Amino acid sequence: MKKLFLLSLCCIIGLAFAQQSLPAGVHQALQWTQTRHSAKQSLDAPDYFFTHAPDSLFFSHYDYMIGSFNSLPLRTIPDAEGGGYCLTFHVKATPTGVRSVFYAHVNAAGDITRCNRISNTLTSEGYPAVAVDQVSGVPMYAWHAPVLGGDNSLKVLFAYIPLIDGLPDPMFAPQIVIDNPVEIFPTDDNVFLWPQIQIGPSPNPEMRRVYVAASNLVSHALGGMASPNFMIAYADFNTHMLNMGNTLSWSYTTVPELDQWNHDPGLCRYPSLAFNVDGSGNIFLAGYHKAYTANGGIVADPDLDVFICPDYGQGTWTHANASSHIPTWDPEFYEPHILAKDLPFPEGDLHWKIMNSGHLNAVSIGDGKILFPALFTVSTDSDAFYPDLHTVKAVIHDSAEEEFTIREIYPQKDPDDDYNAVFTPWDWQAPWGEPEWVLGDDGEYYLDLVTLFPFAHWDASLHNNAMMVHYNNLKVSEVNDQGMIVAVWQNAQRAMLLDKSAAQDPDLDGYPEIMISVSPNSGKNWSEPIRLNSIDNPALDGITPMWVYPADLVKYMGMQGDSKIGRLGLVFYDDYTWGANAVSPPAHTVNDGGRVMFAELQIVFPDFPSGTDDPSPAAPAACSIKAAYPNPFKDRLSVSLQVKDASQDYKFKIYNVKGQLVHSATGTAKGNFDLSWDGRDVKGTRLPSGIYLLSLSTKGQQTSRKVILY
Repeated sequence: MKKLFLLSLCCIIGLAFAQQSLPAGVHQALQWTQTRHSAKQSLDAPDYFFTHAPDSLFFSHYDYMIGSFNSLPLRTIPDAEGGGYCLTFHVKATPTGVRSVFYAHVNAAGDITRCNRISNTLTSEGYPAVAVDQVSGVPMYAWHAPVLGGDNSLKVLFAYIPLIDGLPDPMFAPQIVIDNPVEIFPTDDNVFLWPQIQIGPSPNPEMRRVYVAASNLVSHALGGMASPNFMIAYADFNTHMLNMGNTLSWSYTTVPELDQWNHDPGLCRYPSLAFNVDGSGNIFLAGYHKAYTANGGIVADPDLDVFICPDYGQGTWTHANASSHIPTWDPEFYEPHILAKDLPFPEGDLHWKIMNSGHLNAVSIGDGKILFPALFTVSTDSDAFYPDLHTVKAVIHDSAEEEFTIREIYPQKDPDDDYNAVFTPWDWQAPWGEPEWVLGDDGEYYLDLVTLFPFAHWDASLHNNAMMVHYNNLKVSEVNDQGMIVAVWQNAQRAMLLDKSAAQDPDLDGYPEIMISVSPNSGKNWSEPIRLNSIDNPALDGITPMWVYPADLVKYMGMQGDSKIGRLGLVFYDDYTWGANAVSPPAHTVNDGGRVMFAELQIVFPDFPSGTDDPSPAAPAACSIKAAYPNPFKDRLSVSLQVKDASQDYKFKIYNVKGQLVHSATGTAKGNFDLSWDGRDVKGTRLPSGIYLLSLSTKGQQTSRKVILY
């Protein structure tokens, strides 16, 4: 039977001292009894080997999101400055102790030379971020914590720590960058936390500029529902200032539109935004948002967002937005007239949309383009969604062309599929445009679905049914000088299939995987993912990998034939008991902790042939059923249709509740046009009263609407 459960977004993101509540909107998560199997492999995964096998940095009882929510805690050090990596993470030394921020250094030989607390104060510190100055090699850190002797409110702190032998460790005392509470007119109680840090060029010669962006704990929108705005601090520096230990001088900017969102009395908009800079003096926040009314209803805002400020943070902010929706078609009403058992799809148009992607980051990929990864899932127009049908995609905004595009990372549709706009889980093999059916042992037909569960745990009921909100963790590296970029996430598909008693693979185990997809051409094409797990990879034997982050850059190592070779650093948590104790209510009652781990891989990046560029548009549907009236109807139904492209063929079909085709029309049209139906089949026979489905398809996209004949 089809089962429903409610995924509440009113839940905490694990924090020190404070809770950041997500909006009070409720999403319907739908499940069903169907045949499932892991996503089909359409490309070979890249060759790789470990240049540094997983190695423990520190034991910690803090077992949730060991680094930042929306940035990377592992950064490369330029070879000219010694090479290696700097990183930062949380540590709790005991189950009941305070949470501390640590920093570490791994040198070019792979030796862990430093791993220490970033301050000597015994206060609970939170959510650190790190960036490395590519000129001096100096790492810079930001985190939030109360300052002893102050007003006990959380502050955003900043420190830089040159990696010079013989100097005190840490060398320089932390500096308060954002002195909460802060006045943002017309309120003075704003508290900016969870910092992200980036380093970019400066308008001042011989200087660089460091930026610290933090989001607001306090919301003044719609009854206090979370609608965070951002404060961005920036300061110029040079190598001499760092060597002298100078205190930096900070300036500030906020995004006016986000400030308005935070103070909107009639609407809650909850943005999930990542901060970054490019090489041309632009700073940006990129991601998506959800919009809610007072009763938790969903508002159909365009949900993709890129906020850009030119002139090194001193210019005027602009906002580009679009809808993430990609229409798809409903296999429930489709020839060959099979009514499959326990079909999952309720009333409403189906589409792909961003969902459960709050822990993304964003990068510049050159030429004015910004990329961020996101999870897309099949949803209905009532905002119900299908947890098993998530896919991993990359959203790209081109500021020069003022457009968004969406590229598939995994799974990807077959190159020969000219029917579907994107990979479609019920249509994964030819002939395209027909659902995949399987005959069960009970003699009933079922949809044969390809599924992916890109989360760090399989159990969606954790933390009051909010596992997917807490455990999504999708990150990309920056693009290096050779155009190499990686996407990293986690997958609990194997354990999810075991839990649903639908396992087709006898080797399924109960542990999560690290998934790594690589691109040699700035995110234009993506590989089949490398899968790291304790069964297939001896280096991970006995390890339960959680909260994985890639390094900010792939280190280019040369060529192997026509393929680029790169080294990728990883930091993750080896969770002794699978699931977070730090998130309330906990996944388990015994906080036995785990280890913060570092590893490095050498990967052969595939050489994609030219012409394999097939992004999916983040654009309006190719066709739509604008209206059907009257509904219910008795003698004649008028249907208003729309086809976007000129000279585009369309198919209009009508099905009964058994999935049988009763009427059809085809033609070529553009724009708005009308059809009518008299409630009769193709032979002119009056049909019985009941529910009928109207289906309009063109360009491999389909939309539908239900009507009632009485």
